[in-house]
Amino acid sequence: MEKGFTNRLDWTTLTLAMLVWMAHFTLLWIASIALPNHPAARWIGVVLTVAAAGALVLLWRRSGTGSIFTVPGLGIALAGAGVAFGMLPALLS
Repeated sequence: MEKGFTNRLDWTTLTLAMLVWMAHFTLLWIASIALPNHPAARWIGVVLTVAAAGALVLLWRRSGTGSIFTVPGLGIALAGAGVAFGMLPALLS
């Protein structure tokens, strides 16, 4: 029998991926407010982005899905795009 859409692991992985994205965005915002136009803020952004990307990779492996077209796959992909987009201002400025 195939797993149902309401599997708790699906929603847990989706929620954790969104929490990684939220934490990444919040910490980047705090670094940019605390250290405006300072090179240390960019390095903090790089470290936070690598940590967030690592957390999303761990969530991908934990979910056990091989496809992006599942609830955890889409959640992780969306969070990954958000993490990448959140780092762009630090790279471009």
